[in-house]
Amino acid sequence: MRKNILFTGGGGAGTEAIWKLWKDKYSLYFADASVQAITPVIPRDRRVSIPLASDLSFCITLCKVCQELDIDLLVPGVDEELSQLSALQGNSDWPEFLLPSQAFVDLMLDKLACFNAVASAGLMCPRTLPLMDAAEIGFPLIAKPRSGRGSRGVMLLQDIEQVQAYLTLQQKQASAFIAQEHMKGQEYTVFVCADSYGQLRAVIPVKVNEKKGITISAKTEKVPEITEYVSKFQSYFKPSGVYNIQCVVLDDATVMPFEVNPRVSTTFCLALSTGFDPVKIFLGEQNLEHPSCFTPKVDCSLQRNWVNTIIPIS
Repeated sequence: MRKNILFTGGGGAGTEAIWKLWKDKYSLYFADASVQAITPVIPRDRRVSIPLASDLSFCITLCKVCQELDIDLLVPGVDEELSQLSALQGNSDWPEFLLPSQAFVDLMLDKLACFNAVASAGLMCPRTLPLMDAAEIGFPLIAKPRSGRGSRGVMLLQDIEQVQAYLTLQQKQASAFIAQEHMKGQEYTVFVCADSYGQLRAVIPVKVNEKKGITISAKTEKVPEITEYVSKFQSYFKPSGVYNIQCVVLDDATVMPFEVNPRVSTTFCLALSTGFDPVKIFLGEQNLEHPSCFTPKVDCSLQRNWVNTIIPIS
């Protein structure tokens, strides 16, 4: 019998590709607070409306949906949901989650705490401080929310005068933002999967060619330095589930991460196109006694284009 899988954040950019790649392999459902944002490529009976994560009924409603649809695996895709849902892992009322532990999720969602921890692990990373300490880093630098997603509020600041202008524009307290050393290099978004024992099962680097909030154009690429870095990261933090590391590779091949997202990303579909299947790992269909780390045999490219859906209204 085919497994039932529910993705939240179903209105995201990768949904259409996930459907095409897996529709004949699994029974797929996609949930979103704005159900009309889910591509009509997905049949209507596979599109599910759920509340925003900030709604008090979010967990109750989502749990009910999972039970009614007999969901085997829940794949959260929205940052605001992650802390709540990661705390529910192992609860008998819920299915399995394709999500790291709550401790890892909460640490990585706090970008200041995240990079303090990465630096403490002895791993390379850009210097990251509270925004009001920006002068200690020097300019230019990257200003960004301490918690946030989708490149929202991320700006390159050229001098100290722009710090106050940035805060005025964002209309939040300075404590809500961080300053990060600006690193120049080739950007990659890296799909990482570790099994329930914390053993590394896949590292798929994706070279970013064009990005506008989300990745527009990219291709998978073997980068030994990235695989080595991820292996060290995994060995230190030992998360399970799927996560994503955004990084740049400098001219001297040094890997410098600038975001760690404890969830699937919009390029999850590109990782799936290489043939990797995390579902079998987390639903116990693969032997975990002798795990191997997946490496794509053939690289794949991604190009996103606009689709216009026009529906006559009677």
